Amino acid sequence: MKLSLKTIALGAVVASMAVAAPIEKRETNASRITACFIGLVFTGAWPGSCQAAVAVNMGLIQSIAINQMTMDFTPADPWAPTTSSDSVVATMLSIPGLTLPITSIRQHIILIDNGVQIGNIETPWADASVSGSTLTTSFPTSTLGVFSDAHTAFSSFVGSISTKAEHPLTLRGSVDAKLNLGLLGTRTIPGIGFEAVVPMTGLNNLDPIEYKYLIDTNFDSPGFIYLTTIINIVNPSHLTLKLGDVAFDTAAASGRVGVSTIKDLALVPGDNYVMSATGLDMSLPASTDFLTNLSSADGVLTLTGFEGTSSDVALNAGLGAMTSKLVVPQNFEGSVMSQSPFKDWSLKTLPSTNTDRKVEITATFQSPYYGFPLEMVHATEPGMENFASVNNVSPTANSMRLFLFEDTLTYSVSGTGTVTVTFTATLGSLASSSKARWEEVIAYGSANGYVPVDFSWIANVIVNNDGISRYVDWNNFSTGLGDVNIAVGSDFASILNAFP
Repeated sequence: MKLSLKTIALGAVVASMAVAAPIEKRETNASRITACFIGLVFTGAWPGSCQAAVAVNMGLIQSIAINQMTMDFTPADPWAPTTSSDSVVATMLSIPGLTLPITSIRQHIILIDNGVQIGNIETPWADASVSGSTLTTSFPTSTLGVFSDAHTAFSSFVGSISTKAEHPLTLRGSVDAKLNLGLLGTRTIPGIGFEAVVPMTGLNNLDPIEYKYLIDTNFDSPGFIYLTTIINIVNPSHLTLKLGDVAFDTAAASGRVGVSTIKDLALVPGDNYVMSATGLDMSLPASTDFLTNLSSADGVLTLTGFEGTSSDVALNAGLGAMTSKLVVPQNFEGSVMSQSPFKDWSLKTLPSTNTDRKVEITATFQSPYYGFPLEMVHATEPGMENFASVNNVSPTANSMRLFLFEDTLTYSVSGTGTVTVTFTATLGSLASSSKARWEEVIAYGSANGYVPVDFSWIANVIVNNDGISRYVDWNNFSTGLGDVNIAVGSDFASILNAFP
């Protein structure tokens, strides 16, 4: 803290006046607070009249802004969610020539919504800094204790935050502040009062929800078709929310079709890619209508909160008021993976290739599912034919099977990582009738260093570690990936030795 000699001299004079004269005689509470803190900084004095001056609700702290807030509704006690913030900014009374040397604060907060005290937060000490009249701080994870007589009011507050673009919340209470007074040591000033109306940006029904990609369609449950979809929920607020499992009643144009469920829903400000499972109840006429109409037009699903939206009774009453729309594209077209599930393919022959048709394939794999981790369970299964067929080589060679997948490919990869795997596969037919086509393919590979292929591939995978085996379509055309080039070397030509 750097002050000019004039400022120090003036401060000392004012401070001595503040300490010597009864502080109640000063014209306003603001001037009393100013004199108190100048006296504190330059003399270390803090009389009882100063403590009384700062205890009022509109004293030192003039306004509060919460730029980020985290709320976790998953604790066992629904009326004791936890909360934290990494950015709380308070505008304080301006004291000309003086920046208060506050180093940390502890907060005692009462939350008031529509005039009702709904709960309180007691925070630990947290670092703070002051620039001019602006105090910046945060608070670590703390319990928001909902008052026993305010359960309905708290649920109403959650409903307002869920459905509105903005909602005012009143914060009342006090802070304890530690000040570094240099040679005068460290001083703790307790009970600095405040009351401020804080505009909270709300979720605004999280509407609309953006359809991204259909992972799989499951028919295992009699009477139901389950669509597992990646959707993007855009959170327009500054709130980071951990909500647990949630469900929404789902309806199409002609009526109710079922329920959409999201496991362990957590939302950060901005984009949130989540997996949603919509169970279409095929006993409902609207479900059949929805699937039939989807072949000729986009389908609009309306997701609405209901009494079973959340098992958390405090949260459920609030989320139950939400309504949002999801547009499913016609025939699920236009939806895309976040990235290709694979890249950098190569093929090498083995000493036994010309007798057992086994080759070595190396490729790099990554999750195409918007950051969700992926596990390959079965690259192929009995009764399936998953293969790579030649494409764009010649009219006669095209569609020839270059290799067939075996169930030798397994891997796990994080949502953002890659993994390179080497596995065995089986070459396509080496019957004498296919020799001419192999000659064309090998000639192309020798000239270009690769062979372009299309995959016909239904893989069995687990997404997001949920333990559910899903059959996913990794066909080039259905995924919009285009040709895949399989790199080949000089050994590729040795395949011709398998022919007489």
